[in-house]
Amino acid sequence: MSQRLVDAASRALAARTSRRGFLRRAAIVGSAMVTAPAAYALRPISAYQALVLPADCPPGSQCRGGWTEFCCVKTGVNTCPPGSVIAGWWRAEGSNYCGGTSRYYMDCNSTNCSSCGCGASGTCGNECTDCDCHCMHDNCNLWKECCTRFRYGQCNNQIECVGPIICRVVTCVPPWEWDSTCTRTDARSDVTRFHDSACLHPPLGPYPARPAVVRDHSWLLRDTLSPGTPDRPVFTLGTDGDVSLMGDWTGAGIATAGVVRGARTGITGRGNLTWYLRHVEGPGQPDLTFDYGIPGDIPIVGDWTGNGVDTIGIVRGSQWLLRTRNSAGEPDISFTYGEPGDIPVVGDWDGDGRDGIGVVRGTTWLLRNTPTPGPPDHTFDFGDAAGIPVVGDWDGDGISSPGRFSNGTWQVINRLTTGGPDLTFQYGQAGDQPLVWRRMVEPVVTP
Repeated sequence: MSQRLVDAASRALAARTSRRGFLRRAAIVGSAMVTAPAAYALRPISAYQALVLPADCPPGSQCRGGWTEFCCVKTGVNTCPPGSVIAGWWRAEGSNYCGGTSRYYMDCNSTNCSSCGCGASGTCGNECTDCDCHCMHDNCNLWKECCTRFRYGQCNNQIECVGPIICRVVTCVPPWEWDSTCTRTDARSDVTRFHDSACLHPPLGPYPARPAVVRDHSWLLRDTLSPGTPDRPVFTLGTDGDVSLMGDWTGAGIATAGVVRGARTGITGRGNLTWYLRHVEGPGQPDLTFDYGIPGDIPIVGDWTGNGVDTIGIVRGSQWLLRTRNSAGEPDISFTYGEPGDIPVVGDWDGDGRDGIGVVRGTTWLLRNTPTPGPPDHTFDFGDAAGIPVVGDWDGDGISSPGRFSNGTWQVINRLTTGGPDLTFQYGQAGDQPLVWRRMVEPVVTP
């Protein structure tokens, strides 16, 4: 009976819509039938309304609408939450949120299907997951969560069985530059172009720096510049010889992990460097994988344009080759700065929201406010040459400044002048690789 109802509903829709619209609406009808067959078959309501429990909220409330809530409303950041993956996407035009370019909507489907099968639909039922259909945060003024069993199917097709859609990610970054499994097979629905929330537009900062160390592929992140144990769950990523780094790869307001393979173990000048970037906090497989650079290059990351997104770069001798997208390709910005043997550093030295460049030569720091050639804007001495240079906005004033890490001891200074450290603390141990990360101090949640 269910299949006959779906076929009949699809034929009716086909009589008054385009082929693309027919396919999309047929999928919605099908997902409604799987999720709430009795409600759809026996009540005079739309397929969208069948995706929520009718008694949950009054008619006309947002939760009774046809859409799943944003991930940033659920977790505070605009990325898929742990236990989910992007299973498909569509684009919308005409919103102006992306400066006149496409706005992309990506469904984060649950990956916890237990031992249940999916069949031809590629999705499992809610009874197989820990994801029950409800209004986000049990608030009728928010869209729903875990109510729609559907996948457009352009991403993570190696996962044969996924659960319902937990939440939506919305971005100006093309999906194939967000998740390497995503194809460019197009789907478009402009009806969502004005769907928005304050949490989709995190402030560009300042985000105070937080310390981290990588030890034998284990990542240990702390929330404060102080001694202690990791504040975040410890996770592993990478293998021997990888260069570890962190960046806000999507403009979500949080720095997440990445590694670069081949910089230390490849044959200099031959082969490629491969970048593996995570968009979600904590453990998991890389979301984005691509090649950029050759062995012998020094990997770096920075917000070269001031748009809140960290992108990749490499330093080859004294040549800086920067990309404004996290993907393979030719450099978008290239120039010469420093000397071979210098240690490159990146930071927002003037607080304008755009990262500048610099080099450390012994104990001397030579910094430029912009990623361009020219003389340094700041020259001073800081730290012990034996320590590893680190950079961060240590006091949260929006300006990056130097630090040194040596055998687990951090020394940082809050000014771009010669002098002793303003703060010294112990976190990590000898042999650890120090990293600096950041996160929005408080998640932005739409009430």
